[in-house]
This record gives sequence, structure tokens and C-alpha cells, in this order.
Amino acid sequence: MISWMQRNNKYLVITIWVAVIAFIGAGAVNWGNMNFGSASNSVAKVGDIPIKNIKYSYSYNNLYLQYAQQAQQEGKVFDKETAKKMHLGKKVLDSLIQQTLLLNLAKEYGIITTDEEVGKEIVSYPAFQDKNGQFSKEIYDNFLNARGLKAKDFEAILKDEITVNKLLKLLNVKPLNFEKESIGSAFKVADKIDYQVLKYSDVNISLTDDELKQFWQKNKSKYLTPKKYSLELLWTYSKDVNLTDKEIEEFYNKNSFNYLDDKGNVKKLADVKKQVIKDLKLKKIKKLAAIARSRFKKGKIKAAETVLLTFGDKKLSTEIWKDIKNAKEGEYLKPKAVDVNFVTVHLKNIIKPKEMSFEEAKELVKKDLKKVKAKKKLNKLADELIKGGKFAESVNEYITPFEIVTFNSLTPQESFKAVKTIFNGNKDTGKVEIESGLFVYKIVDQKLKDSNKSVIDIDNQIAQLKNSELFGNLFNELSKRYKVISFAKDIQ
Repeated sequence: MISWMQRNNKYLVITIWVAVIAFIGAGAVNWGNMNFGSASNSVAKVGDIPIKNIKYSYSYNNLYLQYAQQAQQEGKVFDKETAKKMHLGKKVLDSLIQQTLLLNLAKEYGIITTDEEVGKEIVSYPAFQDKNGQFSKEIYDNFLNARGLKAKDFEAILKDEITVNKLLKLLNVKPLNFEKESIGSAFKVADKIDYQVLKYSDVNISLTDDELKQFWQKNKSKYLTPKKYSLELLWTYSKDVNLTDKEIEEFYNKNSFNYLDDKGNVKKLADVKKQVIKDLKLKKIKKLAAIARSRFKKGKIKAAETVLLTFGDKKLSTEIWKDIKNAKEGEYLKPKAVDVNFVTVHLKNIIKPKEMSFEEAKELVKKDLKKVKAKKKLNKLADELIKGGKFAESVNEYITPFEIVTFNSLTPQESFKAVKTIFNGNKDTGKVEIESGLFVYKIVDQKLKDSNKSVIDIDNQIAQLKNSELFGNLFNELSKRYKVISFAKDIQ
């Protein structure tokens, strides 16, 4: 998961603040109880402007769900534990402090946003429009209710965003001609390389039982049996729920803001009907599931099944496993959705991990020790290869750091890592650690060639560099001018 986050760093680095409209279709995330110190309705104060709890909560929800959606598209899992590890709460707070520094500056220079401008922004957004393209007050109200927001709070958040956008347009710095010439030349640097891929699978490693036992003895605390959970499950099924076409259409019309495409436009009912039916069925059985939990807890009904599962088992969702992880033995968890049903979990007991015996861990030990020895052997072979200077493969064309290159035997991700290392380094030879082994290379020639980057691309790149420097210095100065006080003690 950490490597996934590094590859998707565009979401980690929040340039200014978390956009309000960008994720208007997102649901709510319970981000937990924070200790807000003496200012119970604010997480921080910047100059004369407070950052309200509701604004922090809304911004956190947006970014959390952005990560979750991106992870889901890539077959990954993003949950609250992951968000905590990457300090998502702190990043959101920092970005809101940056936004509020700019709001103070805008206020000082008389830049304002009227209620009329906020209104125009809201009525123009497709998610709040009915099938005829007209603004629907009912859809807008449903959106606010679904997120526990009052209209005045959402509109205040949107007003701040519009105000800062106005200021940013005034601060936008365009590239100068000499900058285009000097920085643009960086896009033209190209290398021709020879290379060879050394794979772990090509190295013969023999291991004795004595070696395995010695390695296990030194590292046996790493080899643990998985934690297991004894659970009783009570299911509330939706299979008997019958829906009419009229019910489905009415539910869709009231909640259409939840069914958006990548551009923020509402999808047609025909395209999302399956999801709409699922959501409506879950809504109908949610109360039944809550009643069933109460009876289950009092012993009036029995569990449908008793299971012994390791953490993360696909039988239950990521959200349910997160709840189980934080629960105490004997606890009856609140019902949660699994596909089109609800399940209530009774955590009977937890079987804690213990050190594996040598026989239990033997295959894992063998795999780890084999890789350790193979890695050492590959590095020795790589050093000899670099010293000898003869490589098995060549790239006939000159490559640049901005082109997509795929080397033989490497995945696109490994090829990207290799190219990045080549152009970030200052030596003409080197080695890159990849999943399957080592990529060893030698730069045999270098020249400047015409870049495939358009003038617009280069202008954008230079503008980003200049704006990054400008805003870095600007925020330093603004934080001196406007005092920043944080009331949040537990945000991570």
C-alpha cells in the first residue's frame, strides 16, 4: 500500500487546499473524535479567520474518498489505518492553513466573493441538476442531508474556494523567453545505453537445513502465525425486497448526485440502474439489520454461522475488518453492508499470533534466505559486468526522461524506475534494484535532440516550477504576518 501511495503522490501533495466541488459526489467518512482544545468549533485559527470543524471534516472526507476510489480502480485497498499511516489528517489541516493564509491576504486586499457568485456556481454544477438540466433544490437538499451539512456551511466553504481562486489568478506567473530556452533544453537531453537484466531466477542457490535453521533462529520473531478471529455472523438479506420501477426512479432522482462520471456529470439511470437498486435495497433493510442486532445481542436469535478467519479475509469488507480490529472480545458490532446484504458481527475471541516452529516456517525461511543469498550474488555479478563493460542488450534509439520506454524483460513500472534512475544519477554506469533482480546499465553516448514536448507542455512545466518557488516563499511570509494557532491535538 505504501508503494501505491508513492506512485500516486499527486494526491499526497496538496498544492493549496482540498477542492469543494471536485468530489461533490463523495459520501461521508467517520473521521473520528478529535481533541480540539479550547476552541470547540474550530481546528485552527489563522490571523482573524478560524478553520471550522465542519470544513476540516468535509475536506478530509473528500480527500479520503479520492484515495479510496483511486485505490479501488487499481485493485488496492485504502482504509482508515492506511490514511493514518500517511498522516492524511495532518496533510488536510496543513492545506487548509495554507488556504486560510491566502484568505487573509485576499481580505487585506479587498478581494471578496458575493452570495450571488456562490449561487451561480451551485446552480451551474451538473450534479445538482435534474434530467432536464435544470437546478433541483430537492437534489441539492438531499446532497446536504446525506453529508450532514447545512446549506450555510457548504456555501461558506465554496465561497472561500472562489475567493482564493480569484487571488491565485492574480498571482499566476508566466514563463519568460530566456527561461523557456534554458529550462526547455533539459527536455532535449538524451542517452543511448547498453544494459543487462540479472534475475534472481537465473541464480542457482543451494541451501542446507543447517543454514535454514541458523537463519530462522536469528529471525524467528518475524515468522508468526496469523492472528485469527472467532466470529459469529448474523446476516440480514435483501433477496426478499421487491422494488417497483417507480421506486427506483424516485430514489435515483433524489440521489442522482451520487452517480457521477469522471467529469462530474450525472450518469443516466440506465447506466447505473444496478447500483441504484443495490443502494435502495440496502436502505430498505438497514433498519431491519439494526433490530436484528438488538435481538442477537439479547440472545433472542442465533447467529447464522460461526467462522474462524484471519484478518482481511474476503468474506468480510475492509471496513468491517477495521471495526473488528478496534473491537473488544465479546462486542457486537453495528451492522455493515456486504454486497447487497447487512451483517452483524459478534467477536467471540481473538487468537493471538505466536512464533512458528521451524517446520511451520521452513518454506517462508527458505524463500527469504534464498533471496538474501541471490541478492548478494547478483550484486557481485553486476559489479563484474560494469567492470567488464560488455552488456547483452542495447537501446538503438536515444531516450529521454520524458518518453515511455519498455526494456526487454522489464515491466512498464520497472522500466520507468530504470529510466528515472539513469537520468537522476551522475554516473555513466549503475544498477537499479527491481522486483525480479537487478537492471545494470551503461550510458554509451549522450546528445541533445528535439523534444517531443510541445511549447505548451514546456510553458506549463516552467510555470509549475516558478509557482512552486513563489508559493513556498509566499507561505513563509504569510505565516509570519498572520499568526497560526492550532486547536487540534490528535489530528494525524
